[in-house]
Amino acid sequence: MQLVQYLKDIKPEDIEAHGGKAANLAKLLELGFHVPSGLCISSEAFVQMLKKNQNLRAHLRKVEESEDFEEILEISAIIQKTISSYAMPEDLVSEISTKLNHLKTTEFGFAVRSSATIEDGSEISFAGQAESFLCVRKQPDIIQSVKEVWKSVFSERALIYLKTKNIPLFQVKMAVLVQEMIPAKVSGVMFTANVVTNNTEEILINSTWGLGDQLVSGEIIPDTYVLTKNPPKIIQRTLGDKEFTSEPHMYPLAITDTPKETRSVFSLDEKTLYDIAEIGLRVESGMESPQDIEWCIGPDGGLVILQSRPITTLSGPSSREEKPQEQR
Repeated sequence: MQLVQYLKDIKPEDIEAHGGKAANLAKLLELGFHVPSGLCISSEAFVQMLKKNQNLRAHLRKVEESEDFEEILEISAIIQKTISSYAMPEDLVSEISTKLNHLKTTEFGFAVRSSATIEDGSEISFAGQAESFLCVRKQPDIIQSVKEVWKSVFSERALIYLKTKNIPLFQVKMAVLVQEMIPAKVSGVMFTANVVTNNTEEILINSTWGLGDQLVSGEIIPDTYVLTKNPPKIIQRTLGDKEFTSEPHMYPLAITDTPKETRSVFSLDEKTLYDIAEIGLRVESGMESPQDIEWCIGPDGGLVILQSRPITTLSGPSSREEKPQEQR
């Protein structure tokens, strides 16, 4: 059974095998959007790991039965240690390595990211619970990063999330994406509905210099923009401190202090904002629902979509009577 597929060969309906993130990216590729090349390690590899380790399965059953917070934390540590010691099958390692050798490579390596089968549903969102690893260059480090993604499925935070959502632990299946690393000049997140005001007629965009990991993790305050959809118009701009910049130089990443002169200017100009918003509307149309989109601007100035998933926090259509003033 083939456990590794190139992203371009994944079908949009392959969520059970390759998770929501990979399936959505595959659909975006099919629709003609710029997505980093890559491969996906099927969730079946994760399932096989669980099947081969009875102790691991026993610990997961204990978590499902337990209501003791401290006990869950202790079991989480045991589970992660068990996965760390797991010897990935040689045929899987070989399959990953062979396909990696046929991917486009740059000095910036690869991004290794989770793609859970429950990640992008309308009722729940596992996104943000699992770890990502950026600028991973060496193949042994990529293999280790895959295991680290698997481990993060059973981190203290993730286990508590799954418990609070009443999601059976054995229902979670984790695929892993390995994609070309884009040396971003600017990165951000775009919501094709304003999730702050629940306004589906507005677009909310956050941006920062460099890679987007500091923005996504909440470590910095990004620049924020609000645009109307029809007609497209910028109605709010708020300058963020962008205190730190994550640059694609090494693994682990080096986080540097953003120069004061760079903090004091917006990371997106007006034309780029309108271009990003226009692509966001096309993605929303193609994916047939309001989207939460991670994106970056590559060295050539083109917009690259890193992931897109349905917005899960909207309660329904709404509009605002008052429009905010531009802030500088």
